[in-house]
Amino acid sequence: MKSVAVVSADPFARSHNRYRSVRKAPLVRIAQPASRFPAFDHLRVFVIALVVLQHVALGYMAGGQAVSGGSYTNGSAPVVDMAQWSGFNVIVTWTNGFFMPLMFLLSGLFVRPSLARKGLRQYLLDRAVRLGAPLLVGIVTIVPLSYYAAHLLSGGGESFVTFWKHMVTIGPWPSGPLWFVGALLVFDAALAMVLAQDRVWDFARRTGQFLDRMPAGAWLMFFIVASAAAYLPFHLAFGTSHWLTAGPFGIQSSRIGLYFLSFAAGAIIGPERLARAFERQWVRWPLLAVIATAAFFALDGRPVPAWVDGVMLVLFSTLTAFALLALAVRFSRTSGPIGNSLSANAYGIYLVHWPIVLWLQLFLLSIPLSPLAKGALAVTLGFTLSWAASILLRRLPGVARAV
Repeated sequence: MKSVAVVSADPFARSHNRYRSVRKAPLVRIAQPASRFPAFDHLRVFVIALVVLQHVALGYMAGGQAVSGGSYTNGSAPVVDMAQWSGFNVIVTWTNGFFMPLMFLLSGLFVRPSLARKGLRQYLLDRAVRLGAPLLVGIVTIVPLSYYAAHLLSGGGESFVTFWKHMVTIGPWPSGPLWFVGALLVFDAALAMVLAQDRVWDFARRTGQFLDRMPAGAWLMFFIVASAAAYLPFHLAFGTSHWLTAGPFGIQSSRIGLYFLSFAAGAIIGPERLARAFERQWVRWPLLAVIATAAFFALDGRPVPAWVDGVMLVLFSTLTAFALLALAVRFSRTSGPIGNSLSANAYGIYLVHWPIVLWLQLFLLSIPLSPLAKGALAVTLGFTLSWAASILLRRLPGVARAV
């Protein structure tokens, strides 16, 4: 593939087969199959690598507090090393500011093409397999295995079986990184059922046609305004640290609106339109992101009004996401064997990396190395071992369909 851009406009406007509601036949096809976009696949791999980096950095941040008293949730991270470096604080602040909205945006890009090909029933079934099954398996395996490392670090001496029974029956039962899978499943199902209504489907199609008539820069700037409107009410109501939880499932309360808007925007805009938006005049977005990043860090930790802090986060988050999208579209147009393997295993890496990272950090506690060296080892080995684990898991019968 020489370019991610395509000449045609909204593929759903061209198709004579309209997507049907849940009450109608589920097997509806569009005229052309959905295209793959190496730029977006590679960007997803990059963002997941940043997730691994952040989870490593949490263990080596300056001022980190280790778990204690047999608990596994009362520290600043499950495994905290006393070898600490303030540079990891910068990394966590930077990644935490933008990468999850970008993950939701990328996850939404292929919702409408998939719905148009499969129909609602098959789409929801596939989502249940792809998201629901790993989520249910993960919260009873990956999550306890991850936090058992923290339990041992805090002085707990129970066997893993005893620890597992206590976690799932008494708690606390945190979700770890699997919160994203749970939130995505809810968003995905809700948006699909809304789009199943003919009037909503037509509205999404007309919205796409309207965007095609506007300069890309104009509707991307409108997205920033919409993001502020979706984020600020929750931010002002809940602050930045509150989580809405239900058993082992949770989501950061202040970002519910921002995450759903990012996901829905990806579904409405679609991959072809988004690729075209960033193919021309792409350099403006990295430049704007540099300015937003400088302002974001200049205000970080300062006593500013909550609405100022919220607006600054939205500007930083969206402009950084636009910059990465523009760079991916401009420079990541083809894929080789390694890129294909990483793209195919990106989801698996996300699912399995948490226990791998935590047990690596637990092992490195007694190794006399600098925090930077420990962090580099944990990131490199954590990502590589997660990649290898995903490859092996996907070779098991039936697993590749879900992972």
